[in-house]
Amino acid sequence: MKEEEEREENKDVKTNAAVTKKEGRIVVSVEAEAAVAEFTDAVNDGFDAGRANRYEVASYMILWFKNHGPDDAISEIRRRSANGFSMLDAVLKKYKGFGELPSDIQSALDKHFFGEAAKEQKKAKKNLKQESLNERLEESEASREPTAA
Repeated sequence: MKEEEEREENKDVKTNAAVTKKEGRIVVSVEAEAAVAEFTDAVNDGFDAGRANRYEVASYMILWFKNHGPDDAISEIRRRSANGFSMLDAVLKKYKGFGELPSDIQSALDKHFFGEAAKEQKKAKKNLKQESLNERLEESEASREPTAA
């Protein structure tokens, strides 16, 4: 059992003389693989002092992008990675604590559940103040009194 654990632990560790490095594995799209191969060919074209492989080229590209990639590229990756269910979950978690949805989201939900005839979100009723109650009571009593003609 101990021998098997050691093999698992050292599975991705390759030793080269005194240097030990770990290699990670990723899966990329067919288009990305073709781009790495194309870029590797471009690196090796006219380069007689050695030969770059896809691993080295892809590693360099990723690390270069990490250090020099523009912020708008990160936003674009996020946009491409987003999905509707995750967005709905995020909105639910965020606004559930507030107890109220933004009006545009509420309108979209109303339209979805109640169709085109959905009314705009109802305005919140104002709390009645004592002065307002007294004024309404006086108006009501004044309208009940018979008028002398």
